[in-house]
Amino acid sequence: MDEDDSYVPSDLTAEERQELGNIRRRKQELLADIQRLKDEIAEVANEIENLGSTEESFGFCSLLR
Repeated sequence: MDEDDSYVPSDLTAEERQELGNIRRRKQELLADIQRLKDEIAEVANEIENLGSTEESFGFCSLLR
């Protein structure tokens, strides 16, 4: 968690503090979702790259026939 996420202004009401906590939790959930999506995108990009390499290999092999 960022340093800013631990700061709670002293003039907040109990309800505002609870809402701030909810917002911070949701922020962490969203950041985790973003990271998961980045990882999935990287995995798919790698699979596409490998697929392209495989197709190039097959193309080269057909030239040898």
